[in-house]
Formats: sequence, C-alpha cells, structure tokens
Amino acid sequence: MIRTDLVVSEDSHVSRARRLAAAAAQQAGLPSAQVHRVALAATELATNLTKHAGRGVISVMRVPGALDVLATDRGPGIARLEESLRDGFSTTGTMGGGLGSARRAADFFDVYTLVGRGTAVLARWHTGDPALPGLRLGAARLTAPGETACGDMWAAAEHDGVVTVALADGLGHGDPAATAAGAAVELVSTSAGLRPVRILDVMQTALARTRGATVAVVQLATAGETLRFCGIGNISTRHYPRPGERVRRLLSRPGIVGASAGGRPAETAEAWSRAGTLVLHTDGVSDRWNAEDWPGLFRHDPAVAAAWILGQHGRGRDDACVVVASGGGAR
Repeated sequence: MIRTDLVVSEDSHVSRARRLAAAAAQQAGLPSAQVHRVALAATELATNLTKHAGRGVISVMRVPGALDVLATDRGPGIARLEESLRDGFSTTGTMGGGLGSARRAADFFDVYTLVGRGTAVLARWHTGDPALPGLRLGAARLTAPGETACGDMWAAAEHDGVVTVALADGLGHGDPAATAAGAAVELVSTSAGLRPVRILDVMQTALARTRGATVAVVQLATAGETLRFCGIGNISTRHYPRPGERVRRLLSRPGIVGASAGGRPAETAEAWSRAGTLVLHTDGVSDRWNAEDWPGLFRHDPAVAAAWILGQHGRGRDDACVVVASGGGAR
C-alpha cells in the first residue's frame, strides 16, 4: 500500500509530494502524459503551501471515475483569487505560475478560500472508470504521524440505483488498523445490494479476526430520494438536507465492528435530495465545527469541502478521513 498523503512544511517535502502523486497516478492507470501533469500540479500546490501558508496537507485520493490531488492549509487565504490564477501574478516576488499551472494541468479545478482562515484546492483527472450516477463524492485523508499505512478508509459502490458509502476507522494506527479498515471497506462492493444494517452484520463476521473498526454505512437512493444510515462507533455523520436548513446528525450505536457485541444497531431512514450534502469523518477530525462559519463551502466540489474540513479541524495526531457526498453528477 503506497501512502497518498503528506504534511508539507518545508521545501524538501515538495519533491515527496510530487513522487507520491505520480505513484498514485500510475497506480490509477493514467497514461504517462497525465502522470506528468499530476506530478506537475502536486509540485505547484505543495510549493504554494510552503511559500504562502508555511504548512499544509497534500492528499491524493481515488474517487469513482477520477483521481484527486488536494492541498489544504490554515494560512492567510487568497485575497485576490482570480488574479492568483493568472500566470505572472505573485505576492512573493516569484514567477507566479503556481495555481495557474495546476489549473491548466488538471481536467477539473476548484478552490475555496477565506481570508485569514486558509485555502483548499482541488486538481482532478478523469480515470475512465465509471462515476456514480446522480451523486458527487469527494474525500481527503491524512495518516497519523510516524505511520506509513492509514487506518481510516472509505469506499462507495452502486447497485440498482442505490449508492452505498462506508467509512471505517481501524482501531489504533499503522498496519493492523489499516487491515481492519480495509477488511470493512472491501465488502462495500460485494454487499451493496444489502441494507446498511445487513452490511454491518457481514462486516462483524469479516472483522472478527482483526482488531476491529468503527464503521458508518450510508445508502443514497437518488431516484427514490431516500437516505438510509446505520453505524457502530464514533464516526461523525451529518446530513444537510438543503441550503439553509438545520443539520441533522445521524447517530451510531457505541461499539466496535468485529470486536464487541451489544445488540444490533438501528437503521434509520430520511429524505434525500439533489440539494443535500452528507459529511462523514473519523475521530481524527474534531467534531467541533459549524458549516455556517464557512459561507458557500458546500457550493464547491465535495472534495474541496472534505479537504477544507480536514485542514481546518484535523487533530494532527491520529489518522483522519473526511468523506463528503452531494446530489448531482460527477465533474
């Protein structure tokens, strides 16, 4: 398993960001010309982190139909975004090609920034794999300090017009945690025809010989406008039905999948619409945030929202993963 995330805090980290992005692009099956563009964008985004923010995170993620390179920080933000996207514009006396170069290299590009708070940037390349119908998905992840394997994993799969999304947090850190989380998410594609509570039943058996994981499973029936949820453990799950409406927190049963009994968890259902947004994250991200503090965030690509939440509220001492889903097709 190759690592696909990195804390960038010094110039030497730029080359590491380039290498991990290129390796992920090769693993995704992109042609050599695209691999070069992925590496170029990662280099520019990592350079921007050191130059303007001093510290930030690069996260390279596979999503259905695409490969994403994300950069997020808690820096000064970008006061003149449109100017910053033009070649030749610089606030530091350099050539000023960073964001513009990354945007030209990508198939899709998106930025969210708040002055004094930070910036999240997405550069995306289409992989040729099918995207999920009627749903946009994005995720960002960061491995715990000192580890090479991340114990937080997610997966999504479609079956008969219903998309299943699962997020798993393996107990502890390192390879044993990654093994547990991997065993959980590997079942998503083969079990997508089951309801969330039944998927967790299957996971309970599959994870019995691992150290266990906390898991949340959500199913979104885009045609039937229904959301079903079931979870075990402390995965935070929030549903924003429509812009301006109050958030609904979806509650899991306490416990660990594969390592504890305690009764079958309850499955809940509620309405889902194309205007809705769903946010899931592990406990490596603080739950003390309010989307109202970030005007317009959910109008951006879900991957940008995931990166922003990770960058703003990642604890920095644990594996962390954020998954965001919203209605509408892939971009």
